[in-house]
Amino acid sequence: MTATSPVLLSNRPTRWNQGRLISLGLPVATALLLSVAFPPLGCWQVASFALAPLIYVAKRRPLGVGYLLYIWLIAFIYYVANLYWLSGITVAGYIALSIYCGFYLAVFFWLTHLLGRRSWLPAWVSAPMLFTSLEYLRGHLFTGFPWFTLGVAYANSPTILQCVSIFGAAGLSFLSVMTAAWLADVAWQFIHPKSKTNRMSLTIGTICVVAMWLMVWGYGSAHLHHAKFRIGPRIAVLQQNIPQSVKSDTSIQSQKQLFNSYFQLGLQAVRYHPDMVVWPETMVPGFLNPSWLAQSPAWFARGHGRLMLKMDQTFARRLSQFARRYHTAVLVGSSGVRFNKFGKISRMQNIAVLFTPRRGQVRKYYAKRHLVPFGEYLPFKESAPWLHHLLSYFTPFGPNGDYSLTPGDSWHHFTIHVADLRYVFGVPICYEDAMAKPARMFCQARDGSKGADFLVVISNDGWYQSRAELLQHMQLDQIRAVENRVSVARCVNGGYCGFISPTGRVIKLVAADGHHAFVTGVAVAALPLDSQITVFTRWGHWFAPVILGLTAFMMLAFGVDCLLFQRRRHKAVSSVESRSGSAAG
Repeated sequence: MTATSPVLLSNRPTRWNQGRLISLGLPVATALLLSVAFPPLGCWQVASFALAPLIYVAKRRPLGVGYLLYIWLIAFIYYVANLYWLSGITVAGYIALSIYCGFYLAVFFWLTHLLGRRSWLPAWVSAPMLFTSLEYLRGHLFTGFPWFTLGVAYANSPTILQCVSIFGAAGLSFLSVMTAAWLADVAWQFIHPKSKTNRMSLTIGTICVVAMWLMVWGYGSAHLHHAKFRIGPRIAVLQQNIPQSVKSDTSIQSQKQLFNSYFQLGLQAVRYHPDMVVWPETMVPGFLNPSWLAQSPAWFARGHGRLMLKMDQTFARRLSQFARRYHTAVLVGSSGVRFNKFGKISRMQNIAVLFTPRRGQVRKYYAKRHLVPFGEYLPFKESAPWLHHLLSYFTPFGPNGDYSLTPGDSWHHFTIHVADLRYVFGVPICYEDAMAKPARMFCQARDGSKGADFLVVISNDGWYQSRAELLQHMQLDQIRAVENRVSVARCVNGGYCGFISPTGRVIKLVAADGHHAFVTGVAVAALPLDSQITVFTRWGHWFAPVILGLTAFMMLAFGVDCLLFQRRRHKAVSSVESRSGSAAG
């Protein structure tokens, strides 16, 4: 008895420790794999199985409130670790966003657990539907936050990426989670060979997963092999690393120095005879909208306002002269302003302005339509001022600064002429390229042909002194390029200025001493153009809403089934009690 007692006592803690380690460790493994899949590491290969550990533990473990909170905590830490570049802008907003995004992964785990333990659906069917639906909601609710969409991790795999032109990034997210869930089902069957897992379901799942990957790979290979492009205009992009502290200096001297630094870079670019020179977002300080420039300096009393107007008029004149002298168009990012009759600012906008050799400054400009929440837009200003004031603590400017902008009202296209050829392009500004809609609206068919020959993305990423953010941002432009089969010229303050082909491949980047981030330089390339109008350009996010609808139906059917089961169980218990009572009587 004494000899066997220690053995019996030691077995229980061992089993308990193994189960606890699995329950605690597998969600951490998923968080680590997801982090590896995205830049700065960018190992896209792990994206297809990153969620397998989380799905496995959702099938394995009984769920309590404490463990669900643990899953949310892991998700929160994942976003805190990967959105760290936001911490230098707004700590409160950074934490709040991480808390919010963490809920989506926790809800995914909870629903996967419910369906895995109480539904006849295998995980390889239910999990991708749930994840794709929640990811779609995260990308659209409250103006949307589509950063770290799982399908975007494949940006550097051109062959796999091509199916985005049909399904969007959601298609790759769906396939990745299906693969991970199938692996979790296989692991469950291997570890628990006597479990009730349906082997026929696993066989069907294996066929489906393999067939879908073969189709994605085959479609991508065929498109890359047969893709044909025509040569478009030569574009020059200018890159510097201007910290936001310099941008925020509103002194006339500082703004002139900023303008001159980019003007000198432009003079370097014209040596390569580009058809257009591009400056990043807001790198022309002040205001360049024509109604402002048409004002007379006498309209202002002596002071900063008059000096600023004169400065802006000088900037516009120098850019027009530059375009005429060097026979190249110039696209710049600036701001627009309008005053009311009392002399107070009634509207400010984030704008892109074009100067051409023929016309000088083109009167019609593009004003950014999709504003950055808590950066360029803060809700409830009129309807709930108290809530507006509370939310201001989550902005980079705090409660004492409201820099809300007015969104534009049209998807304005620009046109440049090269010899006897005419090229039309759109300009997503900053965060607009993170969303699929702006790029798609620019490219939508007009008069039977593609709406834009190419896209020019301008952005000021000087807010973020992080190589990871710059790479993650560029991946989003690679997705936009394939979705619409357009070349993308990127002009970004901070880094990774360059060119992306319609197949999502990075053609060329600004480089200095082998580095692409936080350096100064110029890149020039002739853009390859594709006239194809894709399924995604025509229909947009059709795949994810279909999956969302099917998921809603699946959850409704599951809820009804649970309700009917409870009623049947209640009737059975009542019947047994009734018979027991009769027998006792």
